[in-house]
Amino acid sequence: MRKKDLAEEAIQTNNIFLPGGNKQLEHLLEQNIPKGVHALIIGPNCESIAIKLLEYFTSQYIIADDYDWGMQIRMKLKDEEKIKVKMMDYAHTDFKNEYFDLIYAQGSISVPDKKGIVKEIKRILTVNGLFCVGEIVSLKEPIPGFVNDIWERSGLEPIASSEIKKYFEDKGFEVLSEQDFSNTLRDFYKKIKSEVSKAGKDDKEADKKHFSRMKHESHAYLKLGGDKYIGFKSLIMRKQN
Repeated sequence: MRKKDLAEEAIQTNNIFLPGGNKQLEHLLEQNIPKGVHALIIGPNCESIAIKLLEYFTSQYIIADDYDWGMQIRMKLKDEEKIKVKMMDYAHTDFKNEYFDLIYAQGSISVPDKKGIVKEIKRILTVNGLFCVGEIVSLKEPIPGFVNDIWERSGLEPIASSEIKKYFEDKGFEVLSEQDFSNTLRDFYKKIKSEVSKAGKDDKEADKKHFSRMKHESHAYLKLGGDKYIGFKSLIMRKQN
């Protein structure tokens, strides 16, 4: 099966292994996005998304801030000449000003340095370029200790669901569409639980911290009531100034 067909299958069967699953990409494509030249994807587990977006953009970059993630993406896309993979700090890239027609981030920038990352995204996005972001959000307060523990372990700093639109508007973006895909997270954490249970002893020994965190997160969401506090929103935006 060709990579394009595999990408379509991943999208149709909701096998994009990211918060939001295939819903964020569907949300973007519903906007009838214009074809362009350059697109950027921020973060890991995005290979099928990148291949799908080749239908709309002639050149793509994927950036990862982790060496292992970057190498995994490179191996999976080694035959795709139009998709380049680079390791970069999301808040300090080496791209030219106003270079990208689309920037896509799914579950990858809900972090303490969000302000710096969004500033960089705005710098490298063309005027009227599209920014498609999927964010882990806080659904209600007060946030219990076990949820804060999940976020601290994962290096996350989510914004309140009710405030995220204003956050991006204040940064100079026009929000064209906003969708709540919090209901996708149960499947996401079930997949994480399954991946942890299927992992071999050697893999778990090699990365104890990672597997411990994944096991803890899925248990907290699925069994301890994390679903009442942890959500996911997708926003399609246009750079204004």
